[in-house]
Amino acid sequence: IRDSYILKRLNELKERSKIVGDVRGKGLMIGVEIVEDKDSKKAAPDLAKEIMMRSWKRGVAIITCGVSTLRIAPPLIITRELVDAAMEIIEDVISEVEREKTTI
Repeated sequence: IRDSYILKRLNELKERSKIVGDVRGKGLMIGVEIVEDKDSKKAAPDLAKEIMMRSWKRGVAIITCGVSTLRIAPPLIITRELVDAAMEIIEDVISEVEREKTTI
């Protein structure tokens, strides 16, 4: 249930974000591809790294993988409350970076 809930939230974020190009995952290993824009789907490694670092500074450990994908892999025993708290941080950071993307 947690994995489908996280994927659902990330797919909702993808719909409203200009820099989330794709969301994919199996179980609790989830990838969020960060792109410069959805039309070109050009990888945005600098944006992905910025999102990773800002999330870490706020208490959520995610890493980049591939060219510009964020890897989210919470523990199997994570609670719904912790999922919600982490997702709020990730969503906020992606929105912030998206707003500032021309200055990074």
